[in-house]
Amino acid sequence: MGIIAGIMSMFCWGIGDFLGAISSRKIGFVLTLFWMQIMSLSIFTIYFLIKLTTFKLELIFSYLPVLTLIAFCQFIAYLSFYKGLSKSNVSLVSPIGATYSLVIVVLSTLIYKEVLNNGQILAIFLILTGIILTSVNLPVIFKFKKLTIFSGVKEGLVAMLGWGISLFLIVPVSQSLGWFLPAYIFKLIFLSFLLIYMLVKKQKIDKQKLKSNWLILIIIGVFDMVAFFSYSFGVMSEYASIVAPVAGAYSMITVVLGLVFLKEKLVFNQVVGILGIISGLVLISLLHTS
Repeated sequence: MGIIAGIMSMFCWGIGDFLGAISSRKIGFVLTLFWMQIMSLSIFTIYFLIKLTTFKLELIFSYLPVLTLIAFCQFIAYLSFYKGLSKSNVSLVSPIGATYSLVIVVLSTLIYKEVLNNGQILAIFLILTGIILTSVNLPVIFKFKKLTIFSGVKEGLVAMLGWGISLFLIVPVSQSLGWFLPAYIFKLIFLSFLLIYMLVKKQKIDKQKLKSNWLILIIIGVFDMVAFFSYSFGVMSEYASIVAPVAGAYSMITVVLGLVFLKEKLVFNQVVGILGIISGLVLISLLHTS
């Protein structure tokens, strides 16, 4: 059961990122993110109305400041990530964004004084080396003695930091409120930030493009929620040590889809870097849940 939950999350998140890239290039990354969140939040609300019966309102208010900070970090991360997907190779942006677990480990070490074991140090080394190899164009450096950073790297790194910080902050909140309620609340706040951003940027909605892409937007939202629920179900059971490392390799699915269907081209050092990132993510997940 744990393997099934992990595989389901891995495929849904991986395919969702790939479809998000396609949609971002058709209707723009802001509108893709907006409608994806609308679809996702709709499913959240249905679950909320069916399953959640009672909760302490004063406890929620006490966590509202940190939930707002979490929502802001998520907002910045998703906005940057989808911007990267709209203009660069998904096989580059997705693996970098997926390294948010590295941020969680570093913050845990600094704040909670956790001691890293040799396996975690190796995982961090693999991830950092992979990010560097994925980000730079080594052939250009060797040929022209000029440092060239690939497009989309900055957006992937911002997403990594935003997701890492927010998922680190949500741990104590989830321990008090459970796994569902904090996510539901910060998604509502997230959508508020996104609406404000769209108003400030005077984002126009092309109804014709929206009509021709509504199906893919629904699929992205559904995949995001299936992945979330599957992962949450898995890690709450005794299968956490199986679910986390399998689901954490979701960027592998995105990379394969980008190479096969979008015909993305990678230089050799990027291939090595992506393999390093995925290996490090799996290793750090295994060690974190063991």
